[in-house]
Amino acid sequence: MKILITGSTGFVGSHLLEKISKNKNFQLILPVRSKNKLKNFYDNPSVKILPFNEDLEKIVIQSNPDVVINLLGILTEIPERNATFEKLHFEFTKRLVDGSKKSNVSLFVQMSALGADLNSKSRYKKTKALAEKYIIESGLTYFIFRPSMILGKGQKLFEDLKFLSKIFPIFIAPRGKVQPVHINDVVESFIQVLSFDEKNQIFELCGKKIVSYKDLFEFALKLLNIKRPVFEVNRNFLFPISLIGSIFGKPITLDQWYMLEKDNICLGDYKGVYDILGSVRDAFDIKI
Repeated sequence: MKILITGSTGFVGSHLLEKISKNKNFQLILPVRSKNKLKNFYDNPSVKILPFNEDLEKIVIQSNPDVVINLLGILTEIPERNATFEKLHFEFTKRLVDGSKKSNVSLFVQMSALGADLNSKSRYKKTKALAEKYIIESGLTYFIFRPSMILGKGQKLFEDLKFLSKIFPIFIAPRGKVQPVHINDVVESFIQVLSFDEKNQIFELCGKKIVSYKDLFEFALKLLNIKRPVFEVNRNFLFPISLIGSIFGKPITLDQWYMLEKDNICLGDYKGVYDILGSVRDAFDIKI
């Protein structure tokens, strides 16, 4: 099976690549901006590394894969690089889908986000939903994953908390709930659905525990061995901070503030990790 994976050097992509590359039945095609990030796979005959460019439709057509796995996405925009939610989440997905249709790709697997919603005030969630809609209406056979926060080595939350701890003596957490999922459950879900007969499904990926953001921050700080008190505040308290944060990308942007309008938990409207793997890991049982 020939599989084209975009976003293979990101957080989820790097974990997926480590696991999926061990299966000799898979031939992997990886378009990347920096080949150095994949130097461990130079000698792997099942891995073909291509230079990434924004003509993703052409990349798909020339590669002619059986499956496309799209992991491209950003958590915060980088205007100076023209890295916007609309471009990364929707336009890039559209180009991949268009190329997949012309190449008769048998399966398109998309990384979306929990709470993806065409009517969301958050452009992150809205563009994720627009990409989903385009895939579903394309006629391609698909799976769409909507994970809650994914915990594992390389999660940006740990990097951000480590950075902010050098600046602030305390942390504040928005009042709300989140249901983190283990990175290994996410990775294994991507691999397992490749052999599923019942396709054209959306899966919401959550772990066992629903926790507050305060609990999540305290867990992460303990894992980092950083001692800082965490205080829970109403979401509205963070609004002026989000306006400033939108300029610097930290500690919270306006778009992320909009996302806090709803809890980041699975509501049971779609199948989940258990339906794919038969079990669910403890998302907090991780090493970094």
